[in-house]
Parts: sequence; C-alpha cells; structure tokens
Amino acid sequence: MKNLSLFALLSTLFFTPMQGNAQAALIALTFGDKVASEDFNLSMEFGANYSGVSNFQNNQRAIETNFGMAGNIRLSDQFYLSPTVFFSSGRKLKLSNYSLTSGNNSLDQEFIDQKAEIRLDYIDVNIPLFYQISKFRFGIAPQVSFLTGADLKIENDFGAFDYDMKHEVNNLDYGLLSILSYELGTARKGKGLFLQLRYYQGFADIFKAPVSPNNLNNYVSFHLSLPFITEELAKKNLQSSKKN
Repeated sequence: MKNLSLFALLSTLFFTPMQGNAQAALIALTFGDKVASEDFNLSMEFGANYSGVSNFQNNQRAIETNFGMAGNIRLSDQFYLSPTVFFSSGRKLKLSNYSLTSGNNSLDQEFIDQKAEIRLDYIDVNIPLFYQISKFRFGIAPQVSFLTGADLKIENDFGAFDYDMKHEVNNLDYGLLSILSYELGTARKGKGLFLQLRYYQGFADIFKAPVSPNNLNNYVSFHLSLPFITEELAKKNLQSSKKN
C-alpha cells in the first residue's frame, strides 16, 4: 500500500505540473510524512534565482523566486537521487536601454532606448544525482524548463507599458544544474534542513529571434530544502546526533 501511495505522489508531481500546481503541492504536504522512510522522503523546495542572459547588452541581473517539490531517494550511504519539479521558477532581467518592438509603429516610437524589465516564468524539471561527504552533498542534474509566461515592462517619462512577449520566447529551455548542499540534520526538531547553492547554465537560445548569438539563461540560486519525515525518524536523527 505504501509503494502505491509513493507511486501516486511521484506521478502527481511529474505528470500534472501544468494542470494543478497548488493541488500537487497540497497532496505532497498532506501525505509527505506518511510515505517517508529511511530510503525515501518528499521535500518542499524554495529559494531565489539571481538570473541573467548571456550576450544580451545593457542587462543587469535581478532576483526572482522559485517553489517546488522533490522526491529524495537514497541509493546508498553516499548517493542520492532527487527528482524535482519547480511549479514556479522565475527569471528576471533589468535593461537600461531597450526599444519596444511590438509591431505597432506609433507605440514603438514612444519607447525607444528606455529602461525595461523582462520577467520569464518557467516550470523546471530536473533530476539531481547527489554524492554526500559528511554534511555536504554535491549534485549535478539535467534540467528542462517549460515556459508559462513572458512579460516586458517598459517605461518612459509619461508612464509604463506592459507587453506580453511570450510569442517571442522559445517554449522550451534546457541546460545543466550544479548544486552544493549543506545538511542541518538537527534543524526543525530533527526533521532536517538543507541549505543549497545552485548554478544553472542554459544551452538553448531563449528568444525565437536572438538579439545576438547565444542568448542563454543562467542563474545562481540560494535554496532551501525542507524534508517531510516521520516523527520517529526525526527522533532517531536527534539521538544519532547526540551520540556523534
């Protein structure tokens, strides 16, 4: 029965992110501790992306948030696999000099060489493989990102204009994610907490008509991972910490 519950939860996380992000998160929050064991648990994942785009002139990095769920599988004492879905993963780019290209000539003339901000929203799917040494975990993962929204906000002396630019951005991004993780095993009364530093490098142009060659997504992320485990496992973690 427990294996069936585990399969149902993982299926929910990976096959319904487009349809019901909040629903999938609620299911994981409700049943996460019920399927937990020493070899598997679910976790809540959230953090902040400090993102940028390569070879894009006059741009500054900016911060956006991310939120998701992960399944954490112990393969051995050193190796762990963590299939993860970020239901919401934002990238933001601030531009000091941008000209609107909406196709409306009269409108475009009003917004030439102005300050602007681009926000890209993705659903990220990655499968990190971690190697653990003491309290540190080193991970690497392929990542695929599905675009859910792309908005441009540009302003001049008379006001701001919001422009939906999703049709100008590729629906799919993919790249490589590297992770440095530190475990606080006794945090949250023994349920644990992982502090993570993540770096993502995209391999695909984000724009359908690139402004310059290789306009690639990249970000540095400070990240928190909160495992769902049973009270019995939490007590065991606390006891083990006292012995060490």
